[in-house]
Amino acid sequence: MAFLRGRRAWSVGLSLALLTLLAVGCKGEKTGPGGEPPATHGAATNGAGATTGGALLQEGAKAEEADTLALVIAGSPETMDPGKMSGAPEGMLAFNCFEGLWMPSQDSGAPVYGAAKSHEVSADGRVWTIQLREDAKWSNGDPVLASDFVFAWKRVLTPGFDADYAEMLDIFKGAAAYRKGETKDWETVGVKAEGERTLKVELVNPTPYLTELFAFYTFFPVHQKTVEAHGEDWVKPEHYIGNGAYKLAKYEHQQHLLLERSEAYWDKANVSIPKVRIRIIKDNTAQLNAFKSGQLDIMSGGIPVGQIPALRGYKEFRMDPLLGTYFYRVNVKANEALGKAEVRQALALAVDRKALVQRTLKGLPLPAGGFVPEMPGYTPKTKLDFDPDKARDLLAKAGYPEGKGFPETTLLFNTDENHKLLAEIIQDMWKRELGITIKLENMEWKTYLEAVDKGNFEIARAGWIGDYSDPETFLIIMTSGNGNNDTGWGDPAYDQLVLGAQAEADPKKRFAMQADAEEKLMAAMPVIPIYFYRNAALVSTRVEGFGANNRDVHLVKYMRLR
Repeated sequence: MAFLRGRRAWSVGLSLALLTLLAVGCKGEKTGPGGEPPATHGAATNGAGATTGGALLQEGAKAEEADTLALVIAGSPETMDPGKMSGAPEGMLAFNCFEGLWMPSQDSGAPVYGAAKSHEVSADGRVWTIQLREDAKWSNGDPVLASDFVFAWKRVLTPGFDADYAEMLDIFKGAAAYRKGETKDWETVGVKAEGERTLKVELVNPTPYLTELFAFYTFFPVHQKTVEAHGEDWVKPEHYIGNGAYKLAKYEHQQHLLLERSEAYWDKANVSIPKVRIRIIKDNTAQLNAFKSGQLDIMSGGIPVGQIPALRGYKEFRMDPLLGTYFYRVNVKANEALGKAEVRQALALAVDRKALVQRTLKGLPLPAGGFVPEMPGYTPKTKLDFDPDKARDLLAKAGYPEGKGFPETTLLFNTDENHKLLAEIIQDMWKRELGITIKLENMEWKTYLEAVDKGNFEIARAGWIGDYSDPETFLIIMTSGNGNNDTGWGDPAYDQLVLGAQAEADPKKRFAMQADAEEKLMAAMPVIPIYFYRNAALVSTRVEGFGANNRDVHLVKYMRLR
């Protein structure tokens, strides 16, 4: 289900997590393991992830528009159609101008009712009956109907429709066959409007994270009358109709978008900020300067890498977990050594993640103890630690004592100074702890992707950003035959646990099966986790209600201006 997202996630990982979080080697220096993290100007961290030092806003600077929240994106939205969206700039528009059945909450991001007011689930977990709010309306005053959701989902599933995330809707009974063109009969798809405000969906399997999916923009409704009346032009500002807390008032390409509070929104009484200006500023340094001068209230992601250590001492700076993992893939079919689990385990145990994070990465990300980042309710059964003695024993057991006889092996990474720095440090760790010499090779982005896709690598860096807060979004990519499992590794027992968990309605049993699956993955070690991402942001002290959640989704409806 996460295949398309995963392909996108590598790109997002670069722009959001790596460029934002890897505050390393700004002068090209290579720091070794150990040592202390840099000073943070004596600033303490508050419970929300922000610091409590001095103010970053330049003296005399103030917000340009007192009643307007100023946000920033690095480029114009690729599309204004929520059914076609797949990037962060588009998401900022969708989450504020549209509303799904459920929506992300303010702090944890856990789904809460949006356009829905209640729901019932069948005993087997496969049939959901959802009641819509009577007062849910489009920005033109029309009522939000169950048929609007059905219409939107049918568009996404229609063969030929340009939807990056159409595969996500395969959770619905018959949806995959319709999407692939195997049937043209929409009645075979388990999505029905029963009256104006009752929506009934039938699922292939019980899906405990279904509300998380409903809170994602691919599942948002569109105004059927507008789309049918204007076709592809419905996304133009003069036709743009949404059902969210804000409506699009103005759009100047590569300049800004202006949103205004929707007077038709059902919860308008609790929407405090009248206007939102989304500025489009390509250059990260220019974004930071705009924040310092009061032209921006929030800058989430994109902070220049060399600036983060110095910014950590200011009260506007905050660091929150992000649902993502930086790791190395191992091609188990590349050579005899990498085909042995003991060798892959030795490579993983010889990486000092704590030192790497503390010294080189300035304490920004979190050392990865496994493949799945921390999630509510999920407890992994194993934790990956730095254990060079065990690593040497495993390497000797595999037939390579002190690294003798180890075949020539190359670590591949896409061209980027941050990836290069990490690769050089880990290369040094493997040499020092295991006695093996690993070559480094960099490729430009497209060439690198092609090499990984075709299995033309031995070890390669990778990143994965989850789509929803469930371990499945990570574990599924390592199942046999998955489009993102480029390691050549497969285990039927692992597959059975991951796929079997999809049909398990009991959350505790489901998490237990997933923990067993991750344990098998860590024993086989076709992936070597390095660290978990975190997101760096700057939030003006005049903004209240900027919650912390692991996907960096922030609804303006929850915020207030002092």
